[in-house]
Amino acid sequence: MIANRFVDQQGIYLLSHSVGLPLKSSLAGAYNAFWQPWLGADEQIWNHWLEQIERFRDQLGLLLNSDSCNFCPQTTISSAVNKIIFSLSARSDKNIILMSEEDFPSVAYALQQACRLDYQVRYIPAGLDLNDMSIWDEYLTDDVALVLITQVQSNNGVQLPVDAITEIAAHRSIRSIVDIAQAIGILPIDIQTGSADFIVGSCVKWLSGGPGAAFLWVSPDIIEQCHPQNVGWFSHEDPFEFDIHNFRYAKDALRFWGGTPSVYPFCVASSSLEFVNSFGVAVLREHNVQLCQQIIDNLDQDELMSPVIADQRSGTLIVHFGKKHQQITNSLRGEGIQFDSRSKGIRLSPHIYNTEDQISTLVQHIENSR
Repeated sequence: MIANRFVDQQGIYLLSHSVGLPLKSSLAGAYNAFWQPWLGADEQIWNHWLEQIERFRDQLGLLLNSDSCNFCPQTTISSAVNKIIFSLSARSDKNIILMSEEDFPSVAYALQQACRLDYQVRYIPAGLDLNDMSIWDEYLTDDVALVLITQVQSNNGVQLPVDAITEIAAHRSIRSIVDIAQAIGILPIDIQTGSADFIVGSCVKWLSGGPGAAFLWVSPDIIEQCHPQNVGWFSHEDPFEFDIHNFRYAKDALRFWGGTPSVYPFCVASSSLEFVNSFGVAVLREHNVQLCQQIIDNLDQDELMSPVIADQRSGTLIVHFGKKHQQITNSLRGEGIQFDSRSKGIRLSPHIYNTEDQISTLVQHIENSR
């Protein structure tokens, strides 16, 4: 049974949109990849560790269908976004950064720092249907330099038409950043089908890879136009050259890396990526859709805040129980159901380690609490 490959749940765990449960094998895998070379205490320690970074990049390339050289490890998505901003040359006729009020605040905070470069931030108001391409046609104006597109919005579970939006942006010479944090590992993603300039993501959610293993993908079409300011010896074309008078950007996405890198989080995440790649995201998604439908079928019509159509939503259901919301959510917590809450309702995210029996228990608790 697939669920047995993950650590045991405390109650019924439906928080994969926040922190995915780790594989039981992750601890031993990280020990072999990180601790074993260190305990070997020889001059090859860094060579061993850097092999693990390449393993991480290779697995990302396999998962998202892109050459591994286009990926750069990052500690957080926000730091990656900040590096992007300060790597691009500003244009006086294009000084707007566009994002939605439904985007994740941490990324917005990073983008707001572009005001130091005389950019202005413009927001698409919350409440507008971002699956309506006429909205993007209206807001992607000639003065926009950069647009943030969040593939899956965490507040409402809405999935956006990323490929169509990035195509418009590219046609209008607008740089695009796509945030796939809530999508990677549960929605099939093929980088080759879109026109994004940058993609940022992390492994802590559906990939079950833990915090600290984020990444930045840079289109090979624009890499030579990117000149990051936050650099270090691992941003260098040859990090072990050690010529203090001769900094040269790495030819690939690693120019966005920086100083001495963190290694351990990427050892953990690589094991999870290998599991997802061997199992297949399409299979994970099919299982998720089935369990989500099982929940939807037992909700009242006005309780689902997420889209009803599976292709328009993520792996997460946002549910609000109206006047009985507090009563029902308190009851669910008392029964050991693990979830969290946002302004629009509670978030429920069935993953491959959840079963039909668990969802049946969930919906029975909901019914008993009405």
